[in-house]
Amino acid sequence: MSFVKTGAASAAFTLIHISDFHLCRPAGAHLSRFLNKRAFSYLSWGVRRRREHRVEVLLALVQAVRTMVVDQIAVTGDLTQLSLPAEFEQARYHLQALGRPENVLVVPGNHDALVPIPWEDGYAHWSGYLAPDSPGAESPGLFPTLRIRGPVALIGLSTAHPTRPLSAAGSIGAAQLARCGEILSETARRRLYRILLIHHPPFRNAVSRHKRLTDLDRFYPLIQQHGAELILHGHAHRRSRAELSGPLARVPVLGISSASAVSQDPLHRAVFRVFRITQTSAGWSTTCQDHAYEHGSGQFIPEPEVVL
Repeated sequence: MSFVKTGAASAAFTLIHISDFHLCRPAGAHLSRFLNKRAFSYLSWGVRRRREHRVEVLLALVQAVRTMVVDQIAVTGDLTQLSLPAEFEQARYHLQALGRPENVLVVPGNHDALVPIPWEDGYAHWSGYLAPDSPGAESPGLFPTLRIRGPVALIGLSTAHPTRPLSAAGSIGAAQLARCGEILSETARRRLYRILLIHHPPFRNAVSRHKRLTDLDRFYPLIQQHGAELILHGHAHRRSRAELSGPLARVPVLGISSASAVSQDPLHRAVFRVFRITQTSAGWSTTCQDHAYEHGSGQFIPEPEVVL
């Protein structure tokens, strides 16, 4: 197992979590690209989602994030709506605006794997943002990915793969779960603060059945055995908090709303979340603070900080 540890531990490690851009760029795509599951996703966009997701909100979020001093940014999937090459290219533009690849880690969502597409048409556009610290030891697109930044280990899981029409489900798979267990064990031995990044919510009743994580019953034992300090997800387009049982303590599981959402509902409007992680003599201290989109000003306004 190869580890690369970059950077020195600081008084507080700052992580920003965002998710679910849902960039849609069907213009110019040949009709043949829609003779598959994309047709259903495009219909969903036309009927509902085009009013829920606005690129100007995402641009405002990116601008707000750029003003902050941050150690790492985590993006938990569904950057695209239709898995079209033009959408992957547009997503890369926003990722580049957020920061350098070594400072921004992406895990894909189900919309990013809506249909099978060649690597060069899709994930190749984000290759640096998907990459682990030791890309030479991994094949392109192989998960889980691991980045170590100071006292923090960021572990990216992929639940994204093509599924049948009308399904937005995801799965981790046996090989990825086994590798994740090894990484969790080794990073725990090294006393790192372990953050799991995943698109689908890893707990029951978070979303409807056709949007669920299908191998949840295999994920639970992984956390029960190895634990983690924090799990972050997207997909549900809603601010949420749950907990899973770990070997020594409960593991916080935090979900976030879409980065482009214009909802009036406080739980569903666009947010980015700032975590500050500090190593103490007793272990770890973690706070989080949401910055929520305000319709009147078009700005992201900080909310009170919360201790996890």
